[in-house]
Amino acid sequence: MDGMKRILIIGTSGSGKSSLAAQVAQRLGLPFFASDHFYWEPGWKLVSLDEVHARLAEIVCREAWVLDGNFDNERELVWKSADCIVWLDYSFATILWRVASRNLRWLVTRQVTWSGNRMTWSQAISGIRHAVKSYSLKRRLYPGWQAELSGVACHRFHNSREAQAWLQSLG
Repeated sequence: MDGMKRILIIGTSGSGKSSLAAQVAQRLGLPFFASDHFYWEPGWKLVSLDEVHARLAEIVCREAWVLDGNFDNERELVWKSADCIVWLDYSFATILWRVASRNLRWLVTRQVTWSGNRMTWSQAISGIRHAVKSYSLKRRLYPGWQAELSGVACHRFHNSREAQAWLQSLG
């Protein structure tokens, strides 16, 4: 585990990327950069791809970081800058349950999410739809993308027990 200072947690929406990334950062004493606000401005306005790239470039040039996002469009920048990539590749049923319950909880409680936004019915349904659409795509593409990496430790966990066991092995 020595030398792991740039850790990327990837997975479908609702897989627990942010939760695990925060735990990893705390356990290893590394800075955690939550990524959802890279993509959303107040009023659920999407951030331009150029701005997303600029925000990410500021982080990945640092000596140490933990990020929680897939960055499919920015993988040349982010994935190749990582020392370690952890893929939370949970079952479709787990993902669907997690993203639906999370979005509905945020909707009902009016909890502030990213960039000061509050969940709306439209955003809740859109998030669930996104998870459903992207699930099989990630499972098809990610193994090949990870195989292209050199010098990056890649871990693929199929359930939260595996991810938690790995977390406990750190530091």
